[in-house]
Amino acid sequence: MSTHSAQQNKKELAAVVQQHFDGASADWMNRYTGEPSSMADLDLILRRMNVHQLIRPLLAAADRRLQVIDVGCGSGDVLDGLPRDVIRVTGMDFSREMTRQASVSHRNDTFARGDATKLPFGFDTADIVTSLGVLEYVPNPIEAVSGIAEILRPGGHLIVSFPNRSSLFRKMLRAERAAEKSLVRLRDIIQRTDKAKAYASQYRHRQWTPAEAVTLLNRAGLIVEAMLVNTYGPWGRLGRFRIMRKLSAGLSRRWTNPGFASKRLACTMVIRARKPDHEQ
Repeated sequence: MSTHSAQQNKKELAAVVQQHFDGASADWMNRYTGEPSSMADLDLILRRMNVHQLIRPLLAAADRRLQVIDVGCGSGDVLDGLPRDVIRVTGMDFSREMTRQASVSHRNDTFARGDATKLPFGFDTADIVTSLGVLEYVPNPIEAVSGIAEILRPGGHLIVSFPNRSSLFRKMLRAERAAEKSLVRLRDIIQRTDKAKAYASQYRHRQWTPAEAVTLLNRAGLIVEAMLVNTYGPWGRLGRFRIMRKLSAGLSRRWTNPGFASKRLACTMVIRARKPDHEQ
């Protein structure tokens, strides 16, 4: 593929991602409240729970107000419930509609539109960066993580989520979606309809094993301090059953530490990594 074609494809995929999240912005904050209607909704809630668990020790140890930047902030709800006299929050998102919604509902925080691979912040400006559900949509994740490392102050922390490629439930979902896509294509062949364009502009949803996630952070010069895992349950059609979500929520609240079994079952990892001090 030529450089021009690659750049054009990158722009097209970025437009698809932006369109998706612009369209989801009006209802995004509602996914954090009330009864989750899908396994994906539950995963949002559980990821935020783990972020709070990982960030609270940092706030307790702080001797000043900390600057927190939320990269891919969505509707701005990830840091809800954390005291604003201890943190000053700046949110950034690729979706203009997401940042607009966040600005309306979180008037004490600051929001801006931006690209995760071209962060609109200076070097060494953030004490903590949070980034949930972002890297899986980024064409070059190491570029994004390296950029985040640059805006962190020495000794600062990144708290970031990764979809777990090792998860049995993620593998089940991939198999289900592959089967559904094959059936749709077979239907199109039988009906003699051309839906090629419908498949051409699909973005890639990246996933990592726990070891791959740690390696990615290490490559950006960050030191992994802690990992929590969540969401034990199927995401496809089975995930629509309320009993499945309740079981997943219960397991996720009791089984947060990564072990041999949990690394192969939990759908999502939330990792806290530290930027070394200058003297290190």
